[in-house]
Amino acid sequence: MRILFVTYRFPAYSGDATSNTVFNLIKYFSRNHEVSVVGLVPAPISKERSDELKKYCHRIEAVVWPKWRGALSAARGLLSSEPLQMWYFRSKALAEKVKQVVAEERIDMAYGYHLRSGQFLADIDSIPRVLAIQPAQILHFRRRYELTHNPVLRTLYGMEYRRLIGYEVGLAKRFDSVLLISDKDRDAIDPEHQLQNVFYNPHGTDVHTFAPPDDNIREENSLVFSGAMYMDTNSDAALYFCREILPLIWAKRPDIRFTIVGKRPPKSILKLAEDPRILVTGFVDDVRPYLWKASVGVNPMRMAAGMQNKLLEGLSAGLPMVISPEANEGVKVPEGNAVLIGRGPEEFATQVLTLLSDRSLANSLAREGMAYVQAQWSWEHNFRILEAHMDKLIADRVLVQV
Repeated sequence: MRILFVTYRFPAYSGDATSNTVFNLIKYFSRNHEVSVVGLVPAPISKERSDELKKYCHRIEAVVWPKWRGALSAARGLLSSEPLQMWYFRSKALAEKVKQVVAEERIDMAYGYHLRSGQFLADIDSIPRVLAIQPAQILHFRRRYELTHNPVLRTLYGMEYRRLIGYEVGLAKRFDSVLLISDKDRDAIDPEHQLQNVFYNPHGTDVHTFAPPDDNIREENSLVFSGAMYMDTNSDAALYFCREILPLIWAKRPDIRFTIVGKRPPKSILKLAEDPRILVTGFVDDVRPYLWKASVGVNPMRMAAGMQNKLLEGLSAGLPMVISPEANEGVKVPEGNAVLIGRGPEEFATQVLTLLSDRSLANSLAREGMAYVQAQWSWEHNFRILEAHMDKLIADRVLVQV
């Protein structure tokens, strides 16, 4: 196949989850197919980043889209009824570049990553196209709206949520296939189940890269949470844990230490480190040592939607974990067997205390969690399924044309 990947955020091996996922998609499909990529970048990409991609790509087209242009475009979108995130990434230059690459490279299949990239492929019907709506934006913004107390952000999130009602399902209908992570996302996007082109295909993580060394020794009485702290979804989870769950744990175990790992923490997160039992690392070159050393990992996400990479990484690192129900919606780790779930602050704290005191249970959860992720959530496992699905879509299109 000659495959075109279209993304609103340019692929990179390290960085945010979106960039890393698209990078691994490209890396996998380049093994047996000719890959081209078109995407937006806030500034010209470095030679190092370009050279990294050239190992796997036949053609690379990076369209510069500065943040100020996105903000200006989103401001114009206030007068429309479309989601503002679509306006923020609405680049005519990228749209033209996509059409150009499809024609010049005789593309067989196009893949759009995220709702925001779908607008660049929606009108190209000459080839099969798949759109990965990961995660469901309507679910994401509904939870942001419900949980955010800042009046300005709450107004913006409420506006975006209302604009997303019906929008995702409308765009998905224009594609040969829409890729979703779970039934939870399907029910949020398409509550009446109008879509006939749904294909469940989550992505994965570097399961073996995160596996702990054989001689790994975990520190006692230590908890860890990892994630990009500039994301309000992650900072909300950290603040929620520190304000409502951690005091309950400290009431029984005042010696417990908590580490928050992730780049660009806001002031509200940095302020947490005023308690000497809390460490806020900021950016780290490698998150794995923190996952390997902690006694228990926590993922108290409330604004979660779709799949949680941080959950997969923690389980891959052999970390016994306590998580919120929202964090498990996309991954569906067997509760009680491979992970413990805390529904509310009291239960969450109790589950953490249980793992801290019962190392046999903690070790059992860690083993089962690692086995589950290695079997179900490697990049290769899910990308092989997607590859077969793409082959079928191409074959179906040929039959229709004949």
